[in-house]
Amino acid sequence: MRIKCMIAVGLVGVCTTLPGLVNAKVSEEERERLKKDLSPIGAEIAGNADGSIPAWTGSMRGLPAGLQWSGSGDINPDPYGDDKVLFAVTAENMDKYADKLSVGQKAMLKKYPDTFKIPVYPTHRDGRYNQLTEDRTWFNATHTELVDGPDNIRFYTGGAPFPIPASAPEVIMNGRVIMPAWREDSLRDDIAVYPNGNTLTRQQRIFADYFWANPKNKVGMMDEEISINAAGVLAEVTAPARSKGQLTVINEPLDAVSHARKAWIYMPGSRRVRRAPTVGYDTPDGPGGLLTIDDTLGFNGALDRYEWKLLGKKEVFIPFHTYKFDDPNVKYKELLLKGHANPGWMRYELRRVWVVEANLKEGARHVYAKRRMYLDEDSWQFVMTENYDGRGELWRTSILNTVYDYHVKGYVARSQMFHDLQSGAYVAIRLINETRPDKYDLEPLGKKYYTPQNLRKLGRR
Repeated sequence: MRIKCMIAVGLVGVCTTLPGLVNAKVSEEERERLKKDLSPIGAEIAGNADGSIPAWTGSMRGLPAGLQWSGSGDINPDPYGDDKVLFAVTAENMDKYADKLSVGQKAMLKKYPDTFKIPVYPTHRDGRYNQLTEDRTWFNATHTELVDGPDNIRFYTGGAPFPIPASAPEVIMNGRVIMPAWREDSLRDDIAVYPNGNTLTRQQRIFADYFWANPKNKVGMMDEEISINAAGVLAEVTAPARSKGQLTVINEPLDAVSHARKAWIYMPGSRRVRRAPTVGYDTPDGPGGLLTIDDTLGFNGALDRYEWKLLGKKEVFIPFHTYKFDDPNVKYKELLLKGHANPGWMRYELRRVWVVEANLKEGARHVYAKRRMYLDEDSWQFVMTENYDGRGELWRTSILNTVYDYHVKGYVARSQMFHDLQSGAYVAIRLINETRPDKYDLEPLGKKYYTPQNLRKLGRR
């Protein structure tokens, strides 16, 4: 039996996933909503009552007419670059917009009253995923299930697994696995910024295959027929000098409980490959250790240590269409201020988001006792998170940028900022302003590329 949750615009705790729950596929009749009142991946087509959130158009699939772009590997031009700021939310006027702000945003405004603000632009709902992603999502609606726990996804063929979600884990799984790109080559900077202005940088070149987005997979291929892994990742550290040449291969599982994340590291000093012992849950990551392994991309890991609750949908000012944040003419010195990124290069829109809360199970271990996550309805991208410590105090909050990529015809995660509200430090990851844009127009490297055997060959080249 499918568990129904009352979804409303507002934060109402309405649905909890219990051990052994089967979250079943929707009916053929219910799936027809994806051709009527819902977009092909499950967003409400209608706008809101006052028009501040317009109706979904789906008119942008690929490069819009009139924009100049040389292709993948070039910076994505901003289709809304002529928009003007409607208004800015500040510490002084935040009470006026309180119902459209997240808890984390309110905390940031209070902590940095003189410098942090939220510039709000017109909302656009034109972006549409490629046809293959939509076809796969259509298949999933009447096939994909979560069986015997929140991580055990079955009968999935790529795209969004649960376009009409009925539980928190279904929403989270949508955000975790939807990916329009099948291959990626990126060179990214991760920079920790401390309250005194000092910084710590890690640069990595990332190769990745997203096995479930491979266009060669026919719609209807499922589970182990494709892979037990959602992605294969190879990361090569290019800076700082003391870590240069370190290689890491990661196998990111689709079902993060049945198949744990596996990683192997090549250390240039010893010229040996070793298995990384712990690469999950709250393992510290990034320069300065200011985020956890499962922080990245909003949530990137197993769900089994938490009780999950779907709070509903809410209209919130969220970071979205943040093309100008990647401007190569903007150097990090200007982009990354003390306390937070420069608001002048941010863009926020009023959009509907799914809100999910996770509370640590009794006896389970994680540095976050409670987590709250916000996912945009049009893209299924994580856009903000809030993480609480064991005392119940808000500890960390994140701001996650998203753009529509013209080559893959879909939304992709961009730069992300993770703020430690208690120390005043933050880390910005996936930065490309002083490196180069990500490349997606590449042939898949294949599963064998992401193995310890190949890692050993690459390390000794």
